[in-house]
Amino acid sequence: MRLIARTIMCMKLMTMMSANRAYQATDLARNHRQVVDAARDGIAVIRDKDGTALVMTTASVLERAQEIGGTAVALVQVAQALAEPADRRTTSAYGDFAWLRPLPEDAQRLFLAEMTDRLLVVAAGGRLDQLTELVGDWLATAEAWADADTREALLTDERAPLLDAEL
Repeated sequence: MRLIARTIMCMKLMTMMSANRAYQATDLARNHRQVVDAARDGIAVIRDKDGTALVMTTASVLERAQEIGGTAVALVQVAQALAEPADRRTTSAYGDFAWLRPLPEDAQRLFLAEMTDRLLVVAAGGRLDQLTELVGDWLATAEAWADADTREALLTDERAPLLDAEL
């Protein structure tokens, strides 16, 4: 969980520090093309007359930051849920990942570790769809565990003789 919190802090700092230059509010009227070009290249920080820092960027950069930040917060919720004893966990404690509840605890912890690793890769510039792919894989696993017949088959001892097997 400490790693996730540190990642969120780094993302905030990177967002504020990644602009090469701060523009004045008057630059929007005088040199608007320069300010817009800086925003298209990443981030343009504009200082208002009262000293407030405003950020201009593309919608895709903002959406990416929101997706990464939202996923980080959701993973913190999962980590907090897993910190509770299993008999005291509620489905809602898992937040956006409530579908994890039917999975065995070791699988839930593996999900948290894999998603945290993938989130760090994506935050460092990886493709955002890498998160979607991993969530899809885990969701399919959770759906299999939620089905009683499938769960029973998954828990069956692999060395046990197969019944009704045709050769």
